[in-house]
Amino acid sequence: MGGRRLGVALVATWALASRGATAQVVRYEVSVLSPGAHLFHVKAEFPSDGKDTLYLALPAWSPGNYEIQNYARYVRHFSATGVSGQPLFWDRADKETWRVATGKQRGITVAFDYLADTIDLSIARLRADFGQFLGTNLFLYQPGRLDRPAEVRFALPAGWQVTTALKGSGSGPYTAADYHELADAETFVGRYSVDSLKVDGKWLRIAVWPADAYTPAVARNMRSSLEKIAQTENRLMGGPPYDAYTVFFNVIHDPISFGGGLEHSAAQYDIMPASAFVDLAGNLGDFMVPLMSHEYFHLWNVKRIRPSGMWPYDYHAEQYTPLLWWSEGVTDYYADLTNLRSGLWSVDQFLHNTATDMDQVEAAPEPWSEEDGSVATWINEVFVNSSQLYYPKGAVTGMLLDIALRDASNNTRSLDDVIRALYTRYYQQGKGFTTENLLALLREFGMPDLDGFYQRYINGREPFPYEAAFAKAGIAVNRQITSVPFLGVHAPLSDQGRWVAQVVEPGSAAEAAGLAPGDVLLKIGDIAVRNDEDWSVTFRRRYQGQAGAPLALTVERDGRTITLNTKVQERSGTTFGLSRNATPTAKQAKIWQGLAAGTTGG
Repeated sequence: MGGRRLGVALVATWALASRGATAQVVRYEVSVLSPGAHLFHVKAEFPSDGKDTLYLALPAWSPGNYEIQNYARYVRHFSATGVSGQPLFWDRADKETWRVATGKQRGITVAFDYLADTIDLSIARLRADFGQFLGTNLFLYQPGRLDRPAEVRFALPAGWQVTTALKGSGSGPYTAADYHELADAETFVGRYSVDSLKVDGKWLRIAVWPADAYTPAVARNMRSSLEKIAQTENRLMGGPPYDAYTVFFNVIHDPISFGGGLEHSAAQYDIMPASAFVDLAGNLGDFMVPLMSHEYFHLWNVKRIRPSGMWPYDYHAEQYTPLLWWSEGVTDYYADLTNLRSGLWSVDQFLHNTATDMDQVEAAPEPWSEEDGSVATWINEVFVNSSQLYYPKGAVTGMLLDIALRDASNNTRSLDDVIRALYTRYYQQGKGFTTENLLALLREFGMPDLDGFYQRYINGREPFPYEAAFAKAGIAVNRQITSVPFLGVHAPLSDQGRWVAQVVEPGSAAEAAGLAPGDVLLKIGDIAVRNDEDWSVTFRRRYQGQAGAPLALTVERDGRTITLNTKVQERSGTTFGLSRNATPTAKQAKIWQGLAAGTTGG
């Protein structure tokens, strides 16, 4: 793309708060000189406040993505200059902080290149026709001065457009009132599809890359689904909390082993493999509606209703909280309710999804506290928390709490009351909430034996009382013990699209075969291991009921293809089925109807 004429994309001036006097504004410019090199170029102008030394840092993580990413590792060609362009001395203060000698000048300019070549929900990416980044990736901040307002300009190849969660449009700079708003801003640049619709009087934008993924059929289905999601959740929470909302979407044709989303205060950024995005007719994949519902509900639960341990955000280090079961798991529950209440899911789909959550909870290899899992998410525990078990366990917890509140109050109180009270009493009062605050609200709205429930099932590790709890809403539980083939290897898909053994479980079929960390899986029995599908599902289906049968593993080790021999092993697990009672009592029917429709009363 070298040699293409640059066109500067600027957006209209937005009135800054009075405390953001012109001299205190931090000004940024993001440019793309050579997309093929995967480098964003960033320039930032900071007032020096009369200091001899100015400390500037990049975040170590992005809120919502509870993983230390150390974005400074992508920086190269860092430089600092004074107001007249003379070079200034700088060095590193720590892994993510630069120290600049200002020379007593009233302001300094720093510049650097940022390598953007990773497919990830919180890391920047740049291709020949497209780029995306999150504010935490590119925008330096001055520790202790997160209150500074910001302006952002772009210098992009001709024909590229900008879609960002930052405020502004037209010919002036994009703006943020403070660093928190700036850091939270997802941004697309380049060539992609942009669409919009109005829901409850507010604009909802859809930006999809690549553009050809957003066909007329896809547009029809995404627009209809998002409209129903937004209407349902806005109604629950009293209206949309934004001026405009953007769904940023990447459809990935490269081999990737995940699909997911990351929430923002006025946006969501979603990544989906092309095979899971839509079918040939443009119908949304099974995970699409749950994903969009979940990320949209985060507008309230976690972006605004936020645990006190993350209020305010600290971009330098981990922020531990025992409440991710509520922030993520109960968000999942409300996403499921949204899909049911809006008509996007049938009753059977809702109950099947709940049963799947229950299956995941029971499949955990050891008793597990969702509070502990919330804290330990930062280290991504391989055996228990590798897929954040607080999502399904928190969702089931939310449903159990909802049913218990409705049962105790004859359906005059519900978890809806609790989530709305958290919003008005904590977020709208400018503060986060604690576990004690949450328990006090649950107690206020009538949760019976709250302390016992909390100690047994949230802080504790006791099995959930599914049958007794669900019966109160007229839901029957079918519990089955099954045996499934079990290989005993944790082998995530690498960036090169290969399934590489990372952990081999003691006593497993994989260990008996002599499988070692670093081995690349090529074939499991007669199942070819491909990069476009999860081989484990096919393996369990193919070898069900064949415990003790010979099993050959074909792997690549040190550049050689070898065959390892073992036998099929199985382990028992619990699976659930849920259905509505054919003849519920009047109270059971009332509770179910209240839950399914989002109502209380008679």
